[in-house]
Amino acid sequence: MTTIQGFTPPPNHATMGVESTILDNLTPTPSDMSGQGEPDMSAKLKQRAVINGKVFWLTGSTQQELFQSYLSHAITEGVVVPPDENGQHRKDGLSTRFSDIAERWFTLYKVGKVRETTLTGYESYLKRHVLPYFGEMDVRDISIDDVQLFLNSKESLSKKTIDEIWLVVRMVLDVAFEDGLIPSNPSKSKRLRNPSKKKSTRLPLTTKEAEDIEAHLPDIPKLLDRRYVALLLYCPARSEDIRGIRMKDIDPHKMLIRIERSVTYAKAKTIIGAPKTEAGFRHMLMLPKLWDVLALTPEEMHDPDAYLLHMRDDTHQPLTFQANRRLWERVCAAINVYGKTPHCFRHTFATRAYRAGVSEKTLQSMGGWADLKTMQNVYIHTQEEDLENARRLLTLL
Repeated sequence: MTTIQGFTPPPNHATMGVESTILDNLTPTPSDMSGQGEPDMSAKLKQRAVINGKVFWLTGSTQQELFQSYLSHAITEGVVVPPDENGQHRKDGLSTRFSDIAERWFTLYKVGKVRETTLTGYESYLKRHVLPYFGEMDVRDISIDDVQLFLNSKESLSKKTIDEIWLVVRMVLDVAFEDGLIPSNPSKSKRLRNPSKKKSTRLPLTTKEAEDIEAHLPDIPKLLDRRYVALLLYCPARSEDIRGIRMKDIDPHKMLIRIERSVTYAKAKTIIGAPKTEAGFRHMLMLPKLWDVLALTPEEMHDPDAYLLHMRDDTHQPLTFQANRRLWERVCAAINVYGKTPHCFRHTFATRAYRAGVSEKTLQSMGGWADLKTMQNVYIHTQEEDLENARRLLTLL
């Protein structure tokens, strides 16, 4: 005799699929007719089921009637939670629909609790990827296989993007688990794998490419644009860090630049906030050739709250999303950046500085990397020059 406990009918499943699931787990009528209630011998179909430790006889003329009989007993025993008048499944007053739990997770635990750019990312992943797949599902019906099938459907995306989408699913289902709606979080199974087939490695500029860009800095017409490219070349700074630099952050005596804010964008809205991590608060060296390209005037330095990269009509306003986009378009039109994005310059600086002999700890501090391994494994690259240096050293053995 098979015991059936804790079964919840999957919502919106085809009737035959549900019948098969139930009937495959029911025990055919035995010769011993003992149990709770006697079967209706006039019915064509008779099955015996155990629900919450109790024996029930299910009778009906069709498999559908057997299913309805089982469902009625299961609801009475509290094993199955029926939908309410709005068609929603609830347990202990909480909706078990994924989209409702996702909304609670986002509104109560993320809005106002994380950086606005992070919040925008979560919202985008929910709307574009997660909710279209899981939104109407009852969380109690989401299996490990369902999660892997969902991840497989995103295989064309980068590994990093899939990991971030997967994280959103895990956090939503964590809410369901902690509320007692599900016995475990299926999205945390060790069987699950990221199926990404897309390579997304950012490569630094070669030495020749970097030197070519450096040589053509004077060909960039606007001073604002030259300053931006010079900062990318000569500092291990994120783009948002550069946009957040004010005149008071520049120390021409110690030749240092202080990073203590970032300018990011969320839905094209300008967000002025703290650096990405605690390690992001830092000082960067200002090389003499960078100072020369910045070409700061005494008038500019006397306005400490002015942004180094600012709007044309207001020096106290950092670049907007559109202004920042147009800046890079002008740079790409003026010189050859070899198809690189601004972030590739951060990889370039780390690689060249390490090759020049800057210690890893010093480089980590200047670049604001919270994790040394991230800098070592992601930002520092082995290039042709490094292989040639290794060849030279090995010939001395």
